[in-house]
Amino acid sequence: MMGLIFYMALLETLGVLIVVFLRQRGFYFRSVQMFFIATFSSFVLIVFCDLTKNYFFRSESVVPFTTAISISAALIGAAAVEHAGSVLHKGKELSWKMFFSKENLPSAIFKGYVILLLILTWALTPFQTQLIRDMWGGFVYSSVYEGWYLVSLSVVAIVVIAYPSRLFVLSSRKFKDKEVAGALKWFGVFWVGISFALLYFHVFMPSYLRVEMVAIEYLFFASFFGVITHFFGKTNILESFFEKPYSSIPVGEGESIFVTYTSKADKMKMFSTFILKGLTSDKRVIYKYPDNEDEAVRKKLKEHGVDVERCEENGSLILKTLSRFYLSDGLFDGEEAIRFLNKLKADSSKKGYTQLMDFVDLGDFSFLGEDHEKYIEYLNDERWKAYVDDYVTELFAANAEKVSEKLLHKLTNMNMHAPIRSVHSIDLITHVDAFSKALNLTRQQMAGRAILLEFDPASDYKKPVEDFVNEALANVEPVALFTHKGGVIHSALSNRRGIKTLLLTQSVSSPKMDTLTNEMLLPANNIPLLLDALEKVLKTSRYGNLNIVFDSLSSLILLVGFEKTYKFVRYALDMLASESSTVLFLLSPDIHDRRVASNLRSLFTNQVSYRKRSLQIVKLSEFKLKDTN
Repeated sequence: MMGLIFYMALLETLGVLIVVFLRQRGFYFRSVQMFFIATFSSFVLIVFCDLTKNYFFRSESVVPFTTAISISAALIGAAAVEHAGSVLHKGKELSWKMFFSKENLPSAIFKGYVILLLILTWALTPFQTQLIRDMWGGFVYSSVYEGWYLVSLSVVAIVVIAYPSRLFVLSSRKFKDKEVAGALKWFGVFWVGISFALLYFHVFMPSYLRVEMVAIEYLFFASFFGVITHFFGKTNILESFFEKPYSSIPVGEGESIFVTYTSKADKMKMFSTFILKGLTSDKRVIYKYPDNEDEAVRKKLKEHGVDVERCEENGSLILKTLSRFYLSDGLFDGEEAIRFLNKLKADSSKKGYTQLMDFVDLGDFSFLGEDHEKYIEYLNDERWKAYVDDYVTELFAANAEKVSEKLLHKLTNMNMHAPIRSVHSIDLITHVDAFSKALNLTRQQMAGRAILLEFDPASDYKKPVEDFVNEALANVEPVALFTHKGGVIHSALSNRRGIKTLLLTQSVSSPKMDTLTNEMLLPANNIPLLLDALEKVLKTSRYGNLNIVFDSLSSLILLVGFEKTYKFVRYALDMLASESSTVLFLLSPDIHDRRVASNLRSLFTNQVSYRKRSLQIVKLSEFKLKDTN
């Protein structure tokens, strides 16, 4: 009974490891992942065969079949490991032409030897069945291998130890990233351990010691596979780069920001993302909002992923209407508001919150009646000096349509809390359609398009790119920027919050995080890796329409040539066609011959040109409303 429980638990563990392995999406060669999964699955089949002969069908006649299946699974697993090692060592997928090349001769010979053993296993069945004792104290049927066949299987194990395991170690030297290099070394070490365990426990002990102790072998397998899965995940750099929420409002810690919006704007989409980011970063949030929006605020926060009830119960989220917070007996009470916030700040720090986010949506200021000057005086009160510091981030918002120009001017130009810090005003109104308006499109009509932007290097071509990015951020949509360090676009956007930057460079051979700038470094001359990175950007973004800027196709042509760039664009457009993404590809046609520019243009159905401070429409595809049924 103990043995049966052990087998079932083991199969469940191996199944979980396979699922976890499948969910790892950051490795650089997808086929390597699949070959590792094939190897894991082959060992699951070996375990299942032992479970079948020892517990489900305890018959001597079943053993030859379970043995042949187990050996076949082990041989296929060995071939998969060898192929994975070859792919990693060569740094690219193996084509049929490469497979039969002189350089790949050892791999071809090994696979041929494995195929030969598979044929001999089923044709000759070179093993006999005998009754031996197992580690649980009972007796089970097991196979004893003929001498020549035992030697043949030992050759496979030795080759796996000497060849693919060595390839993993050699491959580690090609990667500058320590985590990737370390993972590859451990892959080699653990496949050596698995080979030894399989040969000793599954073949040597039954044949010579007349005892079956494969349960110990399987514990080794589970441990080794678990560690391999762990180290495989250590290379998952790109996914972790995108797993954090995009910033909805470009506000840094310890800053004061003033945001203006209109009645048409989906302000709660923006505000909810801002609040959610704070809560998921172990910050405490206090949100004050217009009196008539209490129900709507709670509903919208829930829609955008905020667990309002739980957060209010544990105190991480404090929701108050403007009247409840600022008024006492119908009169504005700034002194009580200051006292409450100072007390809240001290309590937040005591309870371990990383920061206090003080957010107030003033709406149309109707809660104050006509006496708006009281709020201006309140913001400039000297007592704020004890409250505002790097621990507190403030966000003020107001409806620009409903507030007088005079009051709005005071709010956006005054030196609040002086001399502690100043207010940075962000006018989101002018950005919500900054780029799409130039194309005579609405935001909805532009979404999902892949646009080729041709530019003159002598022009101020960063402007349309900035408009594209500003519009995305104003609509609370994530932005990914593929660019190169020191370029015009990188210089213009590198300091912008809310943008995930991937730098194309020749200084790295694998994705690497620059911890100083929080930018991802990608090898510029590795097209498969660029496509894989683009796929990660698409798959790991969970925040609606994704906006991508690729700067630029001209730089890529100079690095890898036209043919590879053309294939990259074609494959990229195929990927983008099935995703909700708006992409801007930059191209400087004047530095290429006409054939190059013409061929690239032919791939795009949306094309614009920027010359002499003007964005010109060359062609745009017809807008089609997506079917929501």
